[in-house]
Amino acid sequence: MLSPRGVDGGIQLECRVNEIGRTCISNQYFSPPVHLSKPYFDKESASLLVNLSCPTAGLLEGDRVVSSIEVGSGASLVVTTPGATRAHFMRSGLALVEQRFVVRTGGFLEFNPGALILQRQANLRQDTILEIEEGGEALLVEKLLPGRLAHGEIFRFDRFASRLRVRMKGRLALLESFRLSPEDASILPWKKSFPEPIYGAFYVFSEKVSEGLPSRDEIHEMATGKLLVGSSALNGPGGWIIKLLAADALSFKGAVNRIRELLHCDLGRKPTAFRRY
Repeated sequence: MLSPRGVDGGIQLECRVNEIGRTCISNQYFSPPVHLSKPYFDKESASLLVNLSCPTAGLLEGDRVVSSIEVGSGASLVVTTPGATRAHFMRSGLALVEQRFVVRTGGFLEFNPGALILQRQANLRQDTILEIEEGGEALLVEKLLPGRLAHGEIFRFDRFASRLRVRMKGRLALLESFRLSPEDASILPWKKSFPEPIYGAFYVFSEKVSEGLPSRDEIHEMATGKLLVGSSALNGPGGWIIKLLAADALSFKGAVNRIRELLHCDLGRKPTAFRRY
């Protein structure tokens, strides 16, 4: 149940290729708790970089954040955040995050925000829809911390629920739904793996990987005593999921950065520098 004290806001962002062949923003709108930074065109990757920031403390009880992002034909957009997003203490309600992404023919979207931190008694529901037209490509990245690890807060959140639906060329490519709660067995695989686990997931969609993921073996070889990693092909026209669980922030950061580089290479692209200072 949403609290009347919450903030109802979000972003609407559309981009296209301009007359000189660069990706530019054609339409934008944002409202608290989200702020849209000045876009930066990265010549090395030929992509437009946009940072989404949250000038408020994070996600609070009753907040509803709706994001709509459309990448036009042939455009290339990278969306990230300057830091982590915190889901704060909630007495009885929850916060909602609703995301809809559309990638037109020949377009590319990388949605790669900072980590989501589930603090004590946080209750968050996230619903994501991704639609990709023929020849379009997308890379979605998710990072999740089950508490403020530096404060010794671990698995004290109330609940996290996530639903992801992906359609490629009008066909359902992925329907994933999962829920985490310290009150049931859903977190046991995490707790049994590491005392303070950090979770990450990559979802890559492209016709270029329909016959296989070139970097798959190298990704699997990254597994150590502090890192669990695996991948799976989707039963569709070209999609892969890579998931990892790390024992600490250093292992996690190194693995995430390397996997990102490998996946961009698989797509024949250069990764865009996030320009976080």
